[in-house]
Amino acid sequence: MINIIVTEFQKLKRYSILWVGTVAVLFSALLAAFQQTSMKGPEMLQYENYANGVIWNNFSMAFPFMIVLIGGYIINREYTSHTLKNMLTVPISFRKLLTGKLITVALVTALYGFFSFICTVILGMLFCHGNMSPAIVAKSLLQLVGLGLCCYLAVLPIIIFFSRKQNGFLAGASLAFVYGFCGIFIAGKNLTDYYPITAGLGIVKFTGDGTLTFNVPMEIAVMFFMIILSIVMLLCMKGYEDGVAMEKNKGKKHAVRRT
Repeated sequence: MINIIVTEFQKLKRYSILWVGTVAVLFSALLAAFQQTSMKGPEMLQYENYANGVIWNNFSMAFPFMIVLIGGYIINREYTSHTLKNMLTVPISFRKLLTGKLITVALVTALYGFFSFICTVILGMLFCHGNMSPAIVAKSLLQLVGLGLCCYLAVLPIIIFFSRKQNGFLAGASLAFVYGFCGIFIAGKNLTDYYPITAGLGIVKFTGDGTLTFNVPMEIAVMFFMIILSIVMLLCMKGYEDGVAMEKNKGKKHAVRRT
């Protein structure tokens, strides 16, 4: 498994799709700065409020779409490059290969969370006039990385489901964008603790405007359910070899019908 993950990181250096994540994270931080200054004025912009704005943009727009797009692309490359058949002759099962790729996506998500923190700190030093104590900055680091991983767990079943077919990740990315955007309207309502995308807010102790309340044990249970669901989907997924056999059988049936 470690070899698979190392190999995937070596491949990542050749993937331009990673720039999509970089732009998405940077856009989220810049948008939060614009939102905060336009609402309260530059003289009232506090770092903690700004970090909360970045967290809000990350969970509702940037991360769900970005994670599924990048994760799906990494998996889909094995289809488009026609390398999957060769890799499975090592031998290695399709499920093990897919699991290694999913772990890689989780690590990449954590790195994007850290990059989001770097962007937040740099822009915070430029625009914020409030307290940037080490404790608050460290808290934002844990929140941004933690929220990224919570978003990953929330969209993990989507990645797995749409990885079954070539180029299926494009539909998955579209669904993930809608999935995350709907969180804007659910956050702060009765379904906050039950909706996977918004459940991460309570886990990372998102404060927002101070009016939000969370049921953290329920949110942890929701994240655990997403993990169990993903494991079940992996176990139930047919191997690549099975898919090839099915295609061959279909081809034989069509040939018989024609004769």
